[in-house]
Amino acid sequence: MGFIQTIIDKHKEKVKLRNDICDNLIMKIDTALQEINILFLDSYSFVEPSEEIEWNNRNVSLIADVSITNIQKLKKAIHYKSLLEKQAELYHSANSLKQQISVHNDRVADAKIQNAYALIGNVEGRKLDKQQMTCIVKDAHNHLVIAGAGTGKTTTVVGKIKFLLKSGRYKPEDILVLSFTNASASEMSQRINQETGCNIDASTFHKLGLNIITKVNGIVPKITQLNLRTFVKEQLLLNMQSDAYLNLLSSYLLYNRVVSKSEFEFKTQAEYEEYLRLNPPTTISNETVKSYGEMDVANFLTQNGIQYIYEHPYKVDTRTSEYGQYNPDFYLPEYDIYIEYFGINKNGEVPSYFKGANGMTATQTYQASMKWKRETHSANNTILIECYAYEKFDGVLLDNLKEKLVAKGVKLTPKTTKELWEQVSVDSDSILDGVIELFETVINLIKSNGYTIATMRQLNIGNSNAQNNNTVLSLLEPIFNAYCDYLSEHKEIDFNDMINMATQYVEQGKYISPYKYVIVDEYQDISKARFSLLNSMRKSKDYDLFCVGDDWQSIYRFAGSDIGYILNFEQYWGSTEISKIETTYRFTQKLIEISGNFIMQNPVQIKKSIKGKNDTVGFALGEISGYTDKFSIEFMAKKLEDLPRDSSVFFIGRYSFDAKLLSDSGLFECQYNNVSGFMEVKYRKRIDLKMSFITAHKSKGLQADYVFIINNKKSRMGFPSKIQDAAILNLLLDNCDQYPYAEERRLFYVALTRAKKKAFLVTVSNQESEFAMELKERYGEELKREQWECPLCGGKLLKKSGPYGEFFGCSNYRSSGCTYKRKIK
Repeated sequence: MGFIQTIIDKHKEKVKLRNDICDNLIMKIDTALQEINILFLDSYSFVEPSEEIEWNNRNVSLIADVSITNIQKLKKAIHYKSLLEKQAELYHSANSLKQQISVHNDRVADAKIQNAYALIGNVEGRKLDKQQMTCIVKDAHNHLVIAGAGTGKTTTVVGKIKFLLKSGRYKPEDILVLSFTNASASEMSQRINQETGCNIDASTFHKLGLNIITKVNGIVPKITQLNLRTFVKEQLLLNMQSDAYLNLLSSYLLYNRVVSKSEFEFKTQAEYEEYLRLNPPTTISNETVKSYGEMDVANFLTQNGIQYIYEHPYKVDTRTSEYGQYNPDFYLPEYDIYIEYFGINKNGEVPSYFKGANGMTATQTYQASMKWKRETHSANNTILIECYAYEKFDGVLLDNLKEKLVAKGVKLTPKTTKELWEQVSVDSDSILDGVIELFETVINLIKSNGYTIATMRQLNIGNSNAQNNNTVLSLLEPIFNAYCDYLSEHKEIDFNDMINMATQYVEQGKYISPYKYVIVDEYQDISKARFSLLNSMRKSKDYDLFCVGDDWQSIYRFAGSDIGYILNFEQYWGSTEISKIETTYRFTQKLIEISGNFIMQNPVQIKKSIKGKNDTVGFALGEISGYTDKFSIEFMAKKLEDLPRDSSVFFIGRYSFDAKLLSDSGLFECQYNNVSGFMEVKYRKRIDLKMSFITAHKSKGLQADYVFIINNKKSRMGFPSKIQDAAILNLLLDNCDQYPYAEERRLFYVALTRAKKKAFLVTVSNQESEFAMELKERYGEELKREQWECPLCGGKLLKKSGPYGEFFGCSNYRSSGCTYKRKIK
């Protein structure tokens, strides 16, 4: 009897334990759900986005405990059904909490907007739209505002500051506004003062750094007046007096004139051939060969005084029904030796896009060709030296070639330093300019990132371009050290030091930020160094952060800007309230659709629904095409004659030298204005037009009625530019956006969106760039139709006759009195 009772008692205990566990879980879920309800109790208070992460962190173990796998063990508990219901509610709340916070905050913002309108009134003379006001009233520790081109982001920033001051939560001295140029910081300061009557710290990052250093040291640091590019040139010429340095420089130029890509880095034959066309593998003897590996072999032979003939016919007639005459890659007549460069990897494979033949794969076909060549040499007792693409990948191609040549009795007679330099530097000025520009950029980026040459060497270990990069570092090291020594000896700092030293002082606790609210304008341009300064300031003393930017206009990667900081904002700053300003006051809805579709081909870009002004005249995009550059510019000049009186016009180029297309045409007078920094353009037939040439980079933030984008050619220096970054820059710059021509696409978007009324693509027939072709393929019908629309009112053009000949006239002449006419040639 006692045994049975024991079993009954144990069963009761087990049942009770199961029920207790079930009830305890229900109670914990109720507590977690109650925490969420408490967040939203005050319908007039914002909820910090970080509350979602904090709630999840507090309840992560509970969510795991009530997984279906775990609670199935409680199936027989009295309240198991209730547990299932509560579990579903918990999971739904966990998955939707971020959205709930966003919806709640939007409701709170809506409720607060009317009060805010009453509090701040108009800003810079106009009533802000709802999205702008939402940005202004939302209260968050981290707030990122994604603002489209021309959406009034600066006005929004001014309105935000006005709201912060009027609400009484912040004093002027609590607020810091950061921008990227002296001009934009100065403009921001003036606009804030005019609107609020208060002086707010509106500064560049460099000025902020300078102020921190001054405060810590009690004295303004001495800013170097040294021109870095001039210094680099002087040091380069000085080092070139050394034979060893000149040899290394010659060797670098010999094997690194272009950024050579492997055949295996391309997906199609067309891509590979296109890259070779734009970046031709040209030898020191000015021969164009078929691959970069062949270029290295040819240059090595020349460098070591070995005569060769490229693709010289083999000494035996090899023609059959299957094979033509054999032309080995290189023939050394003095030694009767042949050299072949085989484009295979270590597995003996060729790129997948190579073509096969006779039912064989590309690799089988190539291997058969290699076998035939080997058998041909064997049968005719001729010497063949083999080189392979994988040797180039591994950086051992030339060392292996040297061993093979010496083993065959080939005498290497290296050119003297002077002879080699004379051959390498046929166009020495332009070659040295390229080296100087690269070294200046690398020095700035090394210093901006807080690196040393030793750091760079460490980063380079295992890099696919390690050999090339090490050569650059060896050439750069004495110049970099001389620059650092100069600054140290003269007790001077440069612009990079301003930010980096300030960051160090903050991290060391020597400076505590007095600011409670920090606003960053043009946040898409943030760099690693600038982020580090902001982050160190926040760690020393917390502040609310309000950033405004447009990832679609991130165009300064070459200067260290990292688009990842805006695309992955929460990763760097934590939970964030994200708002958008999407109503542009600059250009038309159709141009918004055209430019928006264009930029969003890159899926990494943040989606926006930009809204603009109503279209007034015709289609927002036009094309002007000619068979040559000269004709294109002439036709463009004719289009200028059609523009409304006193219009403003930008000619936008990818490079500053694109202005030569205008000046060399003989139709335009071009004169550089030192005050504005623009090239002023005059056309004698339309002296009323206000016209300027400007590069796409410099056009950012500016606008004109009409924009003509020139140099839309498919070339190395067209738009998009095909110039490759030097390999070493990839150790210093971000590579988070791998979409083809990603930054060039953003730059083209900037050019398109400078137009208030209409943008024109100036093209050359059959030489259109990828971007021009993309837009033509998408809007071909509209572009054709646009040629027959009146540029003044959008009406249809009709062919008419008059006392002075035939002309095209506007069909709206009778209905609206449009008097537009265009002569027929």
